[in-house]
Amino acid sequence: MPRFLDARIRLHFAFVVATVASARACGPDFPNAYLAEGSVSLLSSPEGYFAAEIAQLVPPENPTAESDRNAALLAAASAAKRDGELTETGVLRVALARRGDTPKNIAALAAELERARAAISAKDWKRFPTFSALMPAEFSLYLNGAAAYWKGDHPTAEKHWKSLLALPAGERRHYTVNAAYMLGRLLIPDESVEDFRARRRPSAEARRAMPEGVQWLRRARAAAVEFYDISDLASASIGWEARAHFLNGDYAQAIRLYLEQGYVQSLRIVSREIFHFDGLEERLRALVSDESSRRVLTLYLLSQLGWDFFDGEDRGNQHMQSRIWAGVLAEAGLRDVPDTDRLAWLAYQAGFFELAEKWLQSASDESVSANWIRAKLALRSGEAVQAGRLLEKVTASPELAGAARPAAWADLGRVRMGRGNFAGALDAFLRGCHWEDAAYIAERVLTPGELVAFVDEKCPRYVADAGAQFDESDDGDKVCNAHNNLRHLLARRLARENRAEDAGKYFPEAIGRHYTAYIDDTRAGFGGARPTEERAKAFWRAAVNVRENGMEMLGAELAPDYFIWGGNFESNRIHDERRGAVRLEGGLGAPTPDELKRLDDFTMPQKRFHYRYRAAELGWWAASLMPNDSDETARMLNTAGGWLKNRDPKAANRFYQALCIRCPNTALGKAAAAKKWFPDDPKNGTSPARVLTN
Repeated sequence: MPRFLDARIRLHFAFVVATVASARACGPDFPNAYLAEGSVSLLSSPEGYFAAEIAQLVPPENPTAESDRNAALLAAASAAKRDGELTETGVLRVALARRGDTPKNIAALAAELERARAAISAKDWKRFPTFSALMPAEFSLYLNGAAAYWKGDHPTAEKHWKSLLALPAGERRHYTVNAAYMLGRLLIPDESVEDFRARRRPSAEARRAMPEGVQWLRRARAAAVEFYDISDLASASIGWEARAHFLNGDYAQAIRLYLEQGYVQSLRIVSREIFHFDGLEERLRALVSDESSRRVLTLYLLSQLGWDFFDGEDRGNQHMQSRIWAGVLAEAGLRDVPDTDRLAWLAYQAGFFELAEKWLQSASDESVSANWIRAKLALRSGEAVQAGRLLEKVTASPELAGAARPAAWADLGRVRMGRGNFAGALDAFLRGCHWEDAAYIAERVLTPGELVAFVDEKCPRYVADAGAQFDESDDGDKVCNAHNNLRHLLARRLARENRAEDAGKYFPEAIGRHYTAYIDDTRAGFGGARPTEERAKAFWRAAVNVRENGMEMLGAELAPDYFIWGGNFESNRIHDERRGAVRLEGGLGAPTPDELKRLDDFTMPQKRFHYRYRAAELGWWAASLMPNDSDETARMLNTAGGWLKNRDPKAANRFYQALCIRCPNTALGKAAAAKKWFPDDPKNGTSPARVLTN
């Protein structure tokens, strides 16, 4: 498709909207931690997802006859494709070959067209050629019109394109659709969101011209049945016609056309602009009886994520707009309409709970949206058991898909936490792929025995493809590969509690080998019957192993080590919030007394990177078995102390003193005394494993 002829270069609504993703200054983009949120969050309306909801309303595609004709053209011109895209040059070559032109003429005319294309692309009008008489008229007329259009000379562009359409049908096979489409475009304002909002409506002259523009656009679509649509402009014409209707105040027709094409972004913008103007209630009353408008506007207000595309000021208006629309819907007295589950959802979001109950009476018992709102209403009534059953029905539904799925599982997990069903809550958070919430329960709330029983039942083995996001469980549900992480979390928890035999069953294979070696070496170090040097070597191997693999063998998933973030960031949102703000808030989202007691009963390491202290201690024991004034002893003390010197100089100080006192005549001992702290050890390089590990 020619770059300068691509009329779809803008959004179909032709408003330029910049979407800027929020980013953190440093650290990962932390996901939701639902257990750190209180009752207000649990009782809030579920989030809607506009694109996913709109996709259910879009009519299925119905390929038309011109598709076959266009396919034939593309097949005939396959030799002229460049980078997988058919160019005007390729179209011209095919047309000239069919006309019987010589290869020399074909090459000359193709070069002429290329010069014209390059001139328009660069807007270098001095280089734009005068077409020879041999150039097919439709090509020269269309390109001359394109040049005039991009110069801003619309009257001349209009003259060229209308001359093209006056040619006999057989002489305008390739650009009839394009010319009609561009004539329509000339009569429909093309402006930014800011310009449109400033005027609210186009000028009277522009509004009078737009109906003619619509007719040209419809003529382009009609022509696509008989002529080639080389730029796929028949489809694009629908978006521009919808724009014309919107600018003229026919919002219902605009929505119907955008919906027909599945233009999600355009529907989002139209909906937003409808709610943006003054006189909202009157405008909504005019739209409430139109089914497409009613459904799209309702979905728009339910789709909270959609507000991120626009001004922050509108986020605060969402509740007010929902109340107004819900009120208009109730006032209309609608009966037997589709999407009563969405209407109930909107009423709930607006705070009209009785109205939500009314709409739910006619909603299907199998509707995901209806059952989710029924669950929220049950929670408001204190019926947590019923809410849990409804949420189980929601999460079991094959209709629950996309981003709504993890949100529903999070709601179920929080309801189960409130009922003291901690294992059930863990299962829900795992199924929703909310690993931080799941890790909090596994590491802080369940007893070791409860967690072992859960892991043995739910994830008895590691998933082979650990890089995949999901694994298919036996019941057909999609389970996040956090199950692999859960086995590893259990292994590390048991290892921290010195349950070596139990821990070894749950480690991943590679880490399991390191852990087994660590346990064997530690036991060998304590083996009093072994030679002293052999014990020292064993202790040192264990020390090096823990220093190099301690996070994977002993690190806590959350505080204090934050294995969840690779140890790089500290974020202890759930534990602190549940003991603090969430507990004080009370209500459905608050921790139960049993949960708080478990938090008090279970002990966790207090120091971050606590395993480094264990590594240093093993190094101390190794050095204690070594002779004084030995270079190897000095390196042990210098290396083990170096593991602590930056983070905890006080804990490292005893290694420094031992180095100076026990090894004063070694090179490292002398260097330490001179520096009055740990010296660098060039002989040891960067790996502590080079000391006494053979």
